[in-house]
Amino acid sequence: MSRSRTRLLAGRFLKDFGLPMMAVLLVVVFSALDTDFLTVNNLESILEQNAALAIVAVGVTFTIIAGQFDLSPGSVVALCGVVLAMVLRGTGDLPLALAACLGAALVCGLANGLLLAYVGINSVIVTLAAMIWARGLAIGITGGESMPFVNPAVAFMNSRSLLGVSPVVVVVVVCYLVGWFALNRTRLGRYAYALGGDAEATRQAGVNTSLYKLLLFLLSAFFVWIATVVTAARMSAGEPNAVYGLEFDAIVAVIIGGGSMTGGEGGIRKTIVGVVFLAILNNGLSTMGMRDSAFYLFKGIVILVALIFEVISRQILLGEAAKRPVGGAA
Repeated sequence: MSRSRTRLLAGRFLKDFGLPMMAVLLVVVFSALDTDFLTVNNLESILEQNAALAIVAVGVTFTIIAGQFDLSPGSVVALCGVVLAMVLRGTGDLPLALAACLGAALVCGLANGLLLAYVGINSVIVTLAAMIWARGLAIGITGGESMPFVNPAVAFMNSRSLLGVSPVVVVVVVCYLVGWFALNRTRLGRYAYALGGDAEATRQAGVNTSLYKLLLFLLSAFFVWIATVVTAARMSAGEPNAVYGLEFDAIVAVIIGGGSMTGGEGGIRKTIVGVVFLAILNNGLSTMGMRDSAFYLFKGIVILVALIFEVISRQILLGEAAKRPVGGAA
């Protein structure tokens, strides 16, 4: 076997199996340190605790594939949770509260999308500003205090009443099925890849790129809404200080799962792997009772190692592809 062929196989192996192997290694390590780690209760807790991350990551997958970044989901979840709690506490009408929450999420997504697509402001700047103002608005409305509420639906969402499975887990699975279908079977998904690959060429081909950028941010806002409902139900409150850093975990999950920061690459299956990896890491480090400083130190180091594997595999594959003559194999 030629050296080029060996490098190509190694690059593909790292890209396809590097992160799953690291996830398995984490499971082995955490299981050795905590005998309760692999229990059914803990595994279900991992899914429930990271449900918001998993759901938000679906929307983030679309924006990153399109070559855009959304830094606002965590703050928007907090703001929309406050809106949901305010309406529910004021009226007791759950459908109205859910509709108001959805409206708030879509308004935030619309604002980000319009400024990005039609004003031409960079997505990082637009959504960084949204991350700040949305969190500030949530804190300002509540005075920084939690807004607890009581509703029968909350008890249902926090139970394991669906054949022993939490409704939250079912919601996550449905979100990924919807995300997979939208990305692989709709025009919006196809144009997301096209925008990330070459936005100018896509525009010259007659595609209304501004409209599709806006639609992508509205889709992301829809998943943020679902994540808000899950988070508010889990906390039984609208919490203005909830889910700090959620957007960064979601971006990391998509990138280490195989998404490209320059756009044009990624997928729902890859995002699932990235989310599972981060969920295992978050839960395992939390159960070890680390102080915050140690928790973030080890989490950052492990994520950095995962990113290095992803970069190495990408460089190997790109390097070998560049060596191959056009129209033939090396």
